[in-house]
Order: sequence, then C-alpha cells, then structure tokens
Amino acid sequence: MARWKRFCIAVLAVMLVLSLSACSGDWTYQPITDVNNLGGRRIGVNMAWSADYMLSGRDDVKVVRYNTVSDLVMALRFGQIDAAAMERPYAVEVLSCISGLGMVNQAVATDGLVFAVNKERSELLEELNAFVTEFAGSDAQTELFTRLNSEEGFAYHKVEAKGGDKVLSVGLPTDAFPFSYVDFETGEYMGSDVEVVTRFANEYGYRLEFTPGIFTTIEMGVTEGDFDLAIGSFCDAARMDAELVNAFVMTKPYMKHEIVLIEVVDRDNLKVLTPLD
Repeated sequence: MARWKRFCIAVLAVMLVLSLSACSGDWTYQPITDVNNLGGRRIGVNMAWSADYMLSGRDDVKVVRYNTVSDLVMALRFGQIDAAAMERPYAVEVLSCISGLGMVNQAVATDGLVFAVNKERSELLEELNAFVTEFAGSDAQTELFTRLNSEEGFAYHKVEAKGGDKVLSVGLPTDAFPFSYVDFETGEYMGSDVEVVTRFANEYGYRLEFTPGIFTTIEMGVTEGDFDLAIGSFCDAARMDAELVNAFVMTKPYMKHEIVLIEVVDRDNLKVLTPLD
C-alpha cells in the first residue's frame, strides 16, 4: 500500500510540473513581427473598446475580452493571452507602469475618435461636423495627435475658454485618460477631448458646463438627454451599434485612433513601477 501511495504521489508531482510548464507558455512564445498575420494568437481587448470592434472581424486571432486594462495586464502576466490590443496612448501608460512589457510599434488597426451627441440636437451635430471638417489636417490637429501618441506620454495643453452666450452641457468621464480626466490636485478637467471641445465652443459661441462621471454613466446621460454632448474616447467603430439602438448620434471622426499590441518581452522582469489604476 505504501509503495502504491508513493507511486501516486510521484505521478501527481510529474503532472503538476507538466501543467505548470504548459500554463506558463511564455518560453515558446514568439514575438509578433507581422500585425497583418497574427497566426491565431490570443489577443486580449477591453470589451467594447476600439480594439474589440476592430479585431473581432479578423479570422487570424482569437479575441479574449476583459473589463479593465489591469485585467489585460494580469492576463498577459499569467499567459492567458499572447498579447493585449489597446489604443496607443493607453499602451504608453501601461509600459510606464509595468516593466517587462514591450509595444509592437506597427499599428494593428486604425479607428477614429468622435463625440457623442444627443439625438435631439441635430443642429449641434451639424455645427460639430463643420468644425471637425475644418479641424482635420490643421496644424492644431497635427500637434495634438503628436502629443497624444508621444512615447513620453500625453502632455495636456490647456485651451483657454472664451465663454459664450449659449450653454453646452458636456458629460466628461474622469476615467478616460488621456482623452478626458480630472486633475485631482486642482480639480481642473483635462484631456485631448477637452482641448478639442473647447476649441469648438470658442469658435461657435458656447459656454461649456462639464459634468464628471464614469464612462457608462456619461454614455447613458447623453442617451437620456442629460447632456447635449459626451466626450471621452468614443470611437467611430461603435457607430453602427449606437445607431442600431438609437442611443445617440456621433460626429465625424476628429482624429485617427491607432491601436497597438503589447506583449511580454522579459517575463523575469515583470514588475509594477507605479499603480496602473
């Protein structure tokens, strides 16, 4: 009986070692060299973000959805996915917080940044689209795109609000860095979307009234008419879904939106440098 027990223990030990080796999977993982042919890799995305929309139609990947960027990083850490796909500004932030990760610089897809407008405000949509058409290709847009995609991370440049006779209520997610967020030391609203919508307000005579919240509540707020406009990382790829449920309308894209991949490049050096969330 004792011999049989020792045999069973030995078998279990071997199985455990084999299972741990199989779960790690990172030692045989090959770095991504061609984003146009991902060879069936498991790519993690945030649910309903640009990467989810843009990669879901591809047959050379297995899309795995997560709720937060932190979940994506943990999935990479434990080998549940081969790479994570996200907007380039988010990728830069992740790499500044976690060592041992690397970015595939070639964009895996390109989407567009848009604003969400209450469906009853057709005249506002027309004004925004006219502004976006003028903004496209301008020096201001080019300069903002450079800052938004900088390897050093996004640096906010405040656009002074001139004020106006018309009030524009704007829902602003404070959890959508670098597109919209709040400086908790000063209480000032910041982000690339804040810069753009302030330029629009200055040109069309609006006074902005921001209401902070999380993305889901802001999205619901513009749908229910609590806000005239919602900002904060709305993507053009979601247009079909928004129109399908008649939630809100979207402006023309005001800037292209690059999606890149993050992969583990040094598993032995995976360390938290600063908190991600």
